[in-house]
Amino acid sequence: MSLTKTIKSYFDHSVASIFNGTSNKHPIIVLNALKNIIGDDRQNPSQRLLDAMAALAEKYPQRKDDKAVLDTLAKEGLGDTVFIADLEDACQSGDSLAMEKEAARVQWVSENGLAGLDCLIEVALQDFDRLGTFAYHLQRANIFQQDVKNTWHYSRSLLKEIVKAPLPVPHSKKDVNPELIMNTILTKRIDSPISNFAAAIRLWEGEYVRISGYRRELSHWYSKFNFDQQIEINEKGMKGLENYVKNGGNFFIQMAEELITNHEWELQIIELEALRYFSNKVTSNKDLVDISSYLKEIIK
Repeated sequence: MSLTKTIKSYFDHSVASIFNGTSNKHPIIVLNALKNIIGDDRQNPSQRLLDAMAALAEKYPQRKDDKAVLDTLAKEGLGDTVFIADLEDACQSGDSLAMEKEAARVQWVSENGLAGLDCLIEVALQDFDRLGTFAYHLQRANIFQQDVKNTWHYSRSLLKEIVKAPLPVPHSKKDVNPELIMNTILTKRIDSPISNFAAAIRLWEGEYVRISGYRRELSHWYSKFNFDQQIEINEKGMKGLENYVKNGGNFFIQMAEELITNHEWELQIIELEALRYFSNKVTSNKDLVDISSYLKEIIK
């Protein structure tokens, strides 16, 4: 099996997991993060990281009724019309059975299989602190070697996370400057994981059918933070980081291989991948210093 097919099989297995933990620790986040890190050396992919992916994908028991939910609805009938708004309303109500029914109806009528998932992602962004990073990585995992017939597993995984807590109501759009946030976020120590900001920025910059709704919710989330005060860091950049920024290489792969030996390595990998993303946005030596400071916090 090719590398891409192997990784996709891990994704497909993970989204069918019965996962009772908090959404921002879901294994699909870690798996997509590891995929991105492994991608720094596709010619010689890290076997240690692939083994970690395989073990994590198999860690939790599996749902067995995804197809049955779709088939049961088809037997009952889809009704004369299917509206996305009905799925949105069901999510706001918190009624898990109604949510699954409306999501399954949308799944049956969606030509590319994405209409329901796109809607659920927008809904999830209403509670970004809880669901934002999960929604981003789930979306990326789904479109990696996308198979339309498997999209329902990804949609149902998101449904299972949404119902774990009541959703806030949809928010109004706020006036924010994402470019300014991008240029200053590394210089702050805001009470939110750096992985949240990496997910938010990537969602903002993405090309999505429902991008206006995504940005509305993201703008509300951004507006909660104070980006005026900055922290000066009097340190040197980590050895090897500057060379990675200029030439690529195994810098983050080697760090990940060390981290996976730790007890709670999953959250460390999520943060490491976020810093890898920011390292590809470096515009100054100060950015290298800031990223290095975050990296040292992860590995200490």
